[in-house]
Amino acid sequence: MKNKLLFLLLLIHATAYAQTDSTDIIVQQIIKEQRITGLTLAVVKDGHTLVNKGYGLANVEHKVPMNSETVIRLGSVSKQFFPVAILKMAQEGKLSIEDAVHKFFPDAPETWRPIKIKHLMSHSSGLQREGPAYNNNIIQPDLAIIKSAYSLPLNFAPGEKYEYCNLAYYMLAEIITQVGKQPWQDYIRDNIFAPAGMKHSGMTDFYPIIPNRASGYMHRGDTLLNAEAMYAVRPSGGFLSTSSDMIRWDQVLREKKIILKSAQWDLLWKPFIKVANKAESKLFYGFGWFVDDYKGHPLVMHGGANTGFRSQYDRFIKNGLSIIVLTNTDEAIPAKLTRALADYYFRIKKN
Repeated sequence: MKNKLLFLLLLIHATAYAQTDSTDIIVQQIIKEQRITGLTLAVVKDGHTLVNKGYGLANVEHKVPMNSETVIRLGSVSKQFFPVAILKMAQEGKLSIEDAVHKFFPDAPETWRPIKIKHLMSHSSGLQREGPAYNNNIIQPDLAIIKSAYSLPLNFAPGEKYEYCNLAYYMLAEIITQVGKQPWQDYIRDNIFAPAGMKHSGMTDFYPIIPNRASGYMHRGDTLLNAEAMYAVRPSGGFLSTSSDMIRWDQVLREKKIILKSAQWDLLWKPFIKVANKAESKLFYGFGWFVDDYKGHPLVMHGGANTGFRSQYDRFIKNGLSIIVLTNTDEAIPAKLTRALADYYFRIKKN
């Protein structure tokens, strides 16, 4: 009996080692192909963390290695936190996703009157992609960005189709600030990050000293350079985090026991608007997430990009598999890595 138990333990250890080793091979190959300076990777299967580690460098000049506690800009992976905040407020009876934006922006143009909160969350508002007043080198109120778009025509009738819109997430941020009676970054910190145990996640403010923050990089030809600094804070890509914190967040999404009720969580991933016009396309947008199918595997996911940073968060719902990649290189395409790793984990499950 003891011999059988020992054999089983050795087999489990060997299998886990083989998976980690194969994962490293895949990651290192893509790092080389994409000239990625550094990345952190989290792989979670059925609630168990299979991988949580860093590769490469968080800071090249000081040769600081990436690790699971390195703080990295999420880019638009940040978007998912805003619908969660909105749905929490709706759950508490403080607003409704059917509310018109005029309730919160009474001086907005009449053409905006048909726009509802649900259209902001789903990129189906018809608003221009960006507020024209945005300037990376100027820190200014979110309202200034929003109001700079008042004179612009809508691209289409609200709810008619999908068109990616960062301006809409500025508006969601301002609604959270109004209803929550505190700045949106503080509301999300107190009501989402704190209960999730995400102690190292916060706003992408350029000026504070943030321990373990990664530097961003870009290439000019074959030369690696420091990426352009982003001084302005864009709510649409407003947060930074670590792979360890994102694993904690993944647990919240999987268990659906805190922050929101289960039905509200499911609403985030319910297809709301079709992204592509092609009849065969299965790509939709929900609330802060893309909803798709990857080789027969239902997938909810989102990518992110800030200058010098690229990220990808894939959740293969029925497989219980989540893969999170955070990089500090402008040219990185982390979705290629998440899909290569997904293919690998799907294969070993079959075997």
